[in-house]
Amino acid sequence: MKGVFGILGETLKNTAMVIHRTGCKMQGDYAYIEKLNRHARLTAFGGNAPIVGQKSFIAPNASVIGDVVIGKESSIWYNTVLRGDVNSIHIGDKTVVSDRTVVHCSSNGPLGPKPTQIGDKVYIGPGSIVHAATIQGESYIGTGSTLCDGSVVEKNGFLEAGSLLTAGKTIKSGEYWGGSPAKFVRQVTKEDELQLEKLIDQNINLSEQHDKQTSKSAKELNSDLLQKYVENRTRSDHILNKSL
Repeated sequence: MKGVFGILGETLKNTAMVIHRTGCKMQGDYAYIEKLNRHARLTAFGGNAPIVGQKSFIAPNASVIGDVVIGKESSIWYNTVLRGDVNSIHIGDKTVVSDRTVVHCSSNGPLGPKPTQIGDKVYIGPGSIVHAATIQGESYIGTGSTLCDGSVVEKNGFLEAGSLLTAGKTIKSGEYWGGSPAKFVRQVTKEDELQLEKLIDQNINLSEQHDKQTSKSAKELNSDLLQKYVENRTRSDHILNKSL
């Protein structure tokens, strides 16, 4: 049996939900407008400023700091950090650095000072960590993988999701590794290569759409939101149209 305070709390909570929904209906199209966050995508550090190639996309809440060079048609996705503060980071053309990835370098790591080098047409999956490592062109790094100081992925090397490539280890060209710590699994197949090529192309196309949308002014973004609210309110299943 609920106590008096339990019943009172439940009643107040339900009343608040009703008031909230009623308020949203009364506000109509202006029920919610997001405040824009002033965030610097590119930040100079230690006398160095990032260099970004043509047609590359840097997500609005990504952070590219210091001595970082990004080639053409590459994409740096949401909540990603490229921190070239104690050494340099170089990323080639048509490379994808997915959401929540952290790329750093080293000034005094276990293998000494090391930059991070990432080649052309490389895919790095979401939530990965690349620290003072080298990833050569046309390579694949699966979601949530970690590459430690001095590790190397040679051209056309593949690392499966959730793997840990320990310091100083090298994935030879055309090898597919996986595990924690990562070990050789098999040779890369033609199907693997085609899937990587398709993934790179998809991300180039998608990044162009995101770049177009995120380049809009605050007024244009709010106008888009209001238009979508108007469209949604005509749907019977939309939350603002549900009966109280």
